[in-house]
Amino acid sequence: MSLTAHPDLTLLAILVAGLAVGTVLGRWTVRRPRAAAPPDPDCHDQLETLARAREASEQANGELKQALDQMEQAAGTDRLTGAWNRRRFEDGAIQLMALSSRRGDALSLILLDLDRFKRVNDTFGHGVGDAVLKSVAGTVRDQLRASDAFVRWGGEEFIVLCPATTLAGATILAEKIRRAVEAQSIPQVGMVTISLGVAQHQNAEALDAWVTRADGALYRAKVRGRNRTEASLEMVETHGDESPSILALIWDPALECGNPEIDHQHQQLYHLSNSLLASITSGRYPEDAKLQMQLLIAHVAQHFHDEEAILARTGYPALAVHAKEHNRLIAQAKLLQKDMGGVSTDLPALLNFLALDLVKGHLMAWDRRFFKHLAES
Repeated sequence: MSLTAHPDLTLLAILVAGLAVGTVLGRWTVRRPRAAAPPDPDCHDQLETLARAREASEQANGELKQALDQMEQAAGTDRLTGAWNRRRFEDGAIQLMALSSRRGDALSLILLDLDRFKRVNDTFGHGVGDAVLKSVAGTVRDQLRASDAFVRWGGEEFIVLCPATTLAGATILAEKIRRAVEAQSIPQVGMVTISLGVAQHQNAEALDAWVTRADGALYRAKVRGRNRTEASLEMVETHGDESPSILALIWDPALECGNPEIDHQHQQLYHLSNSLLASITSGRYPEDAKLQMQLLIAHVAQHFHDEEAILARTGYPALAVHAKEHNRLIAQAKLLQKDMGGVSTDLPALLNFLALDLVKGHLMAWDRRFFKHLAES
């Protein structure tokens, strides 16, 4: 086979030879590859500088976010006690009030104040006063549930916000808090006490009005000797969309004896009795009724104690017999409370106790016996 007979093969052979010796064929030039250029040291330094700047920026952003988080937390938290501050409480309370209104849940608050706290500051100094506030705040917080919010309202005043809690439940919690604080001994100071006012939020009630009612109950606790709990039983005006219980005790002004404290406690007794009756007749038995009964017994016991003290100061001659009747009624109430919710619950007996023994029997019969004595003393 000759080269002249195959022109394509002749061209291929020429191309191969050209590649070997670097021959230029027409416009095609075949060159040897160049060696890689050494790295630019200035470019490497620039990359390292950018990486360091990026790391510094990320660190600064992280520190800024942490600082902003701390500022946001501080904006809603009291520095001394770690409790919510007033602004955070107002925001949270308004949200809970709206939620409670939609769901029909109970919502209560406890307003508490350290008794004679100015004396602590004046005697031991503000440093010890701050230590007392921190200690009391810690004791109160230990008694609360996870759902409760603890607030420093100002100075030595605090608020406990209690979602899904009736007046009875919040009053029982308040008494638990009071006893826990009273049981503590604080270095340099010893025992301190608190007074508490409790109020359940009512339909369409503004936040300020709600707190004001709790403050009124706290004021009564102060006036009546401090280291005690008072509940706000005042009813705000409603729009008539709440149906009353089919059973209700109606207060008669003829039952007033003329002593403001006794008369007020008697009216509270009527209110608590009606709350218990409502919980029984409106399908909230026995859970809410048990709390209402516990609150009623606590109020009756406190009322009997205060009434006996007033009668003793005025020299009432039948005080011993009157006190004996008080003890009988308390014992009867506790027996009925023990059976509540059980298979042997006697609801007619409970109703008879409220309507006949406690109200008609005691207030209308026994208490009327000292009316004349109080008027003459």
